[in-house]
Order: sequence, then C-alpha cells, then structure tokens
Amino acid sequence: MILTLLVIVPGHVIAEDYRSLRYDYQQLIKSTQLQRQRINWERLIKRFDNYLKQSPRQSDVEKSLFLLARTWDGLSRASGSRSDAKQAIDHYIDMADRFPHSRLADDALFLAAQSAERRLKDKASAYHYYQQVVTQMPAGDMASEAKKKLALLPVPTKKLVPLPEKQYQHNDPDIGDSPRLKKIRYWSGPEYTRVVLDLSAPVVTKPNYLKGDNPRLYFDLLYTKPGPDLPAVVPIRNGLVKQVRAGQFSAQRTRVVLDLNRVEEYKLATLNNPHRLVIDIKGQPISVGVTARSPGKQNVSVAADDSIASVLDSASDRQEVLHLPQDTHDEGIRLIVVDAGHGGKDPGAIGPGKVYEKDVVLKMAKALARALRQQLGVKVLLTRSDDRYLKLRTRTEYANQVGADLFISLHANATENGKAYGVETYFLNLSKNNQAAEVAARENGTTLQEVGNLEAILFDLMANAKINESSRLAAEVQQALVAGLRPHYSRIKDHGVKQGPFHVLLGATMPSVLIEAGFISHPREEKRLASAAYQNRVAAAIVTGVKNYSATIEQVAKR
Repeated sequence: MILTLLVIVPGHVIAEDYRSLRYDYQQLIKSTQLQRQRINWERLIKRFDNYLKQSPRQSDVEKSLFLLARTWDGLSRASGSRSDAKQAIDHYIDMADRFPHSRLADDALFLAAQSAERRLKDKASAYHYYQQVVTQMPAGDMASEAKKKLALLPVPTKKLVPLPEKQYQHNDPDIGDSPRLKKIRYWSGPEYTRVVLDLSAPVVTKPNYLKGDNPRLYFDLLYTKPGPDLPAVVPIRNGLVKQVRAGQFSAQRTRVVLDLNRVEEYKLATLNNPHRLVIDIKGQPISVGVTARSPGKQNVSVAADDSIASVLDSASDRQEVLHLPQDTHDEGIRLIVVDAGHGGKDPGAIGPGKVYEKDVVLKMAKALARALRQQLGVKVLLTRSDDRYLKLRTRTEYANQVGADLFISLHANATENGKAYGVETYFLNLSKNNQAAEVAARENGTTLQEVGNLEAILFDLMANAKINESSRLAAEVQQALVAGLRPHYSRIKDHGVKQGPFHVLLGATMPSVLIEAGFISHPREEKRLASAAYQNRVAAAIVTGVKNYSATIEQVAKR
C-alpha cells in the first residue's frame, strides 16, 4: 500500500495548505504499514518543500520547517539510514537557526541532539546540542530535559574543531579575541556565482547541504563573530542563488546560509593575506534522464542507455566542474564505475611483443565488471566498452554523473629499460615521489614539467574529499592483488600503494584508485597481461580488495 496524499497534474502546481500537510503527517505517523514504504515519506517531504517555496505566513513557515525535520526524523527511524538521520539533524538545526526565538526552537535542538545520540552514536554532537538548549534557551520547556541528558553524557574531551590559539591573536583593537566575518561580496551570472567571505583571521568551517526543492548551503564559522557592519541578508537573485544570510547562531559560531534556487555544484577554497573563504557555485541545468539529488551524488536514469556518451551528452559542458561530496557511507556500495585506460588514438604503453595497453586493460575491465556483478551483486558501468578515445577528465565526470560509489581505473605499467616488473596501486595526491610522477606523466600523456605544474590546480584538489578513503581502498586492493596472484605466478613484486597526480582521478567525488596490473614493457609480464587467465585473476583479486574495503569501513550494500 502506498500513501497517495497529493495528485499533481503535469504543468500545474497545486497550492498546499499547512493544515493538510500536518494532517497527512499525522496519518503517516499513525500507520506502521505506510511507514514501511520510503516513497510515502519522500512524497510528504516533497510537499513540504513545495509549500515552503510558496512564501506562506511566517508562523506557518517555522511550524512547517519543524514538521519537515520531524518527517526526516521519522524516515530515519523507519529506514535505519544514517544519511536520513543527518538530514533530520540538519533540518532541525536549520529551523532553530532561522527562528531562534520560536517556541519550537528548543524542541528542534533537543530532537537534533536525540538523533545524534541515538542514531549516529555521536555523543559529542549530542552534548553540544543539549548544551545549546540549556545555555541559549533556558526558559524553553526542553531546558530541564536537556540538563538531565547532559548529566548522563560524558563531557567531550575537546571542543568541536578548535582553532589553534595563535590564530585568535589580532593587532586590530576593534576585532577583539575572536575572528570576525567582516564583509560578504559576490560576483554573479546565470551559470556561475562566487561568494567571498572576508575574514579577520583564519576560520575553521565545512560545508553543509540541505537538499530538497528549497536547497540551502550553509557554513558554520567556528568561534567567529559577525562584524558590526555586516548585513543580515545580501540579496542576489540571479537564477542560481537567491540570497546570502549571515548571523550569530551561538556564542561559538556565526552561520552563513546560501539560499539556492536549484541543486548546484560547489567548491570551497581558503585563501590568506587577506583571509577569505571563497565559495564557487556553478549551475547544473536539469536534463531529461538526470534527476537532481544533491551535489556530488547524482541519481541518473540510465534505463535506456548507460553509455558514457549518453550520460554526458544529457548534461551541460561541465568538464571543469567539481563536486564536494556528501557522506554516504551508510548507503553502501551500489554502483562501481570501471575505467579501461587509454583507448582509440591513445594506445597507452606498447610491449616488446606489440601488445597494446589499451587492448589488455579493456579485456581486464570487462572481466572485472563481470566478477563484481556476480560476486558483489552491484551495478557496474564501464567508461568504455570498445576501442574508443576518451578524455581523462571525462571518465571521472561520467562517474560523478551516474553517482558511482567507487571508481577503478585499470592500466599496465611501462619503463624504458623493460626490466621493471610487479603490481602497484595509486590514489590521487600531489606527489613528491619522482617515480610516481613519472608514472603519472605517462598515464596523463604529459611531461614531468607539466606534472609539476599540477600544483597550480591545488584549488581543484580540494574538491576531492575522498582522498583518505581512496588510500584505504588502494591499500586493500594492492594487498589482495599480491595475495591473489602469488599462488599462481612466480616473481610477483609488490610495489605497494603510492600517491600520484593522475588526471584520470582528478575531480572524482567517490573513492578512486588507479591500478597498474603489471609492466607491459617486461616480456614475461606482457605475456601474462595478454592472457585471459591472468586478466581473470587480477579481476578476482580486485573484487576481494573491494570486499575487504567495504568490510573495513562497514559499508554494507543495501540491494
């Protein structure tokens, strides 16, 4: 049974009413049968988002925001998903942020604390939210309950992401001991907006994203105060960003909120002398077959055609657009993109027996895709399934578009003297290792000098927030490769896990690795790489590595 609460006729928007939304929320809460189906929760969330876009009365806005957070909370209990619980907490905090004097604000913070404590097992955050109720809303009806909760929780051993003490010292007598948000500036166009936060000192922050039809991107500037001349609202309204709001959320943080008109891609950079936070927002036109969900995680309808050309042709030209991914550990590994290196006019390395790297890795990629599907039951997409040329950044762009959980790029190594042999696994980083730089230069099709110039795009590397997970994936895959090949082949040399500035990994929003499955320049390994038996054993070993990685980070695929 699916709860049908609203019928929408294509092309028509039906005005919502808060009382009807509240009634349908109550009906959903009363029915355990309706609660079992996620679509019922999601439809109600969608209706709340639509209602909040209609500019209802202010009293209804605060009640609707609170009930929207309650809906996410109910969904998180029904689904058991950490991601849903995080959404609930973010919506509770957002409601308290926007209406700090509302009678519901203390309830929102209290419920955020409960969700953090019970569903995320995050006692430090729970303590922080309970403490906010007690210190900021002592007259609220939840203050006494929050005190009881605080008495049962351990006091966090350290404050939330503290700044080094020296960063609080300023020579300006008007600033005092805390960093100040002095000014908000912006440059804006129909497909791009840059928001700059001028600060008096370095500030610790991270982006938080609230998805839905009324998306918001917000930043908590820890231990920061707004400057005396800082406006509460900076209107933009250019199609991408509606406005920027800023204000003191608590004694320890200033919150900056970007109200967005639609789901966007964004990246954050920290600049010094003077101190600034730079937020770049880039437009993403919604195309047929692409359903917007949140930055860094796209849900793409690929029923008709999963090919890389189909997916990328359906979107705008976004090869330089990077995402900041959201934390989705609890959703498990559902989709893996396997990339066969080189292809078409780019043959890759060529062995002494005239075996082409592009041909070997394509066969290996197909074997890996089969093994992953059969053994893990996950969906696997190939960046190429035939001999075609693809730009390096196009490959991770495709993985981003289809919402991949892992990206695995397959290659065969080569050296000029042809004596080196063995296997190694790389993950993305700016490498100071000369050997890694040489491998990257070959795989990138660039020179060593150009590899060095990659430091100039460190700004873009900030968008890859999965480096730590990529290193863990690389370690598991490399270990499994060596363990899986040594029983069947002599002289399997373990070159280990290395970091390198590989273009094909740059911009990926998921854990990503590049595997050198052998040296095609070595006669013995060239023959192995060309054999189906070796290709299948490499594939089986990689599957083992993915399994071990999944177990390590407690990612259980929910099929």
